[in-house]
Amino acid sequence: MNFIHCLKEVYPKSSCEKMIEIFDQNIIFATRGTAGKEYLDDLELTLEITDANSHFGLGTAIYKAINEYKTLYPLINTHISNWKVNPYCQLMRYEPNNYYSKIHCENDGTPEFLSRVFAWMIYLNDIQEGGGTNFVYQNFTTQPVAGDLYIWPAHWTHFHHGVNAPQEKKYIITGWVDYVL
Repeated sequence: MNFIHCLKEVYPKSSCEKMIEIFDQNIIFATRGTAGKEYLDDLELTLEITDANSHFGLGTAIYKAINEYKTLYPLINTHISNWKVNPYCQLMRYEPNNYYSKIHCENDGTPEFLSRVFAWMIYLNDIQEGGGTNFVYQNFTTQPVAGDLYIWPAHWTHFHHGVNAPQEKKYIITGWVDYVL
């Protein structure tokens, strides 16, 4: 059991295409992502999920994944503090040969990340060569398929890093589930 769960095609391909189009049409508003004081090799737009229909059903996809995750691991409902989906997430684009190569986890003790319980990510495009996410201790690498959503614990047990996609752009949406503080 590696606690990484994938929901295949949970976000419709038509929604993925629309999000890519929105990103490309709003590229002038995109900024480089950061990890602490370090800049990443991506461009990002912040999205807010206000309801299930936000961003072509993004909320629906996320809540479906969360509900399935709670069913798989029911103790997260009763044996940890209350938590909720963070309404803010990142729509990201990596150019070919750009990827997040640094091994990291989503809750590394940095004050602004201490509330993170789980992370989730949706691939918006298929990538033929590379482009996945490698989870170090689980010896597992995702295969980028448009519409697939992955969810995993945010802590050190799930160190991960991006995998280079040498020929293709990579589009993802990523976000978090946080403790209610």
